[in-house]
Amino acid sequence: MSSQHLTLHFANSAEEAPRIARRIEYYLHDRQIPDTVINKLLLCVDELITNIIAHAYNDDQEHAVLLECRVFDRKIELELRDDGVGFDPTKQTRPNTKLGVDDRDIGGLGIHLVMTLMDSVEYIREGDFNVLKITKYLD
Repeated sequence: MSSQHLTLHFANSAEEAPRIARRIEYYLHDRQIPDTVINKLLLCVDELITNIIAHAYNDDQEHAVLLECRVFDRKIELELRDDGVGFDPTKQTRPNTKLGVDDRDIGGLGIHLVMTLMDSVEYIREGDFNVLKITKYLD
């Protein structure tokens, strides 16, 4: 199984999200990944990076976040690593999307989106680091 990968380091700053998304988009286009797959991955990356920036840190310090994107013959893996507060998105209660917007609790839709669009979402805590790996299989 051959692999190609992209490694990006960025600060926990809102200005970073669009830059990271563009880098991933160019990288995947160069590898001739279908636009439908790229769009799903970009939605998930935007949601995950935004969550890290908004919720992972209890201080105003700059923290480094690592994103690795690996393209294999039949799948794409994205791994995000941050040193923020431990948070396992796979253990969160899924929102009841059958309820109207006014009847639902606020939050949780972004994680629901990631869990729905990706074929696999895995979380582990490695020492002081959150490690989240999302996988999308190619047809």
